[in-house]
Amino acid sequence: MSHVDVYRNLTRRCWSVRQGGRLVAHRDAVTLMDVTFQVSEAGRQRVIRLGQRSVMAHARGTITEARQWPSAVRIRFCPFSGPAFVDEEGAPVATAHLVHFSADGAAWGILS
Repeated sequence: MSHVDVYRNLTRRCWSVRQGGRLVAHRDAVTLMDVTFQVSEAGRQRVIRLGQRSVMAHARGTITEARQWPSAVRIRFCPFSGPAFVDEEGAPVATAHLVHFSADGAAWGILS
């Protein structure tokens, strides 16, 4: 599989995988390598203004079979907290070597 976008599906409580703009899978857990995090600022502002959930942020990378590792840091995104994905310290995260999206909804990454 080439580059895919992964985002949290809050309705199904899983990760949605999109390729070429088309939804191709729902997964409980998935791991990506060579990851970039992308946020639509217009989409984020719309969510803040309307208070309705919407896909405005995703991680883009290549699916791999690697699993979560002990040295990974938690990566989060909240549209109400700011315009970027952040690490545990609140520092913006734009890229990562690997990110494991776990079944409990958490994302754990080895940062670039």
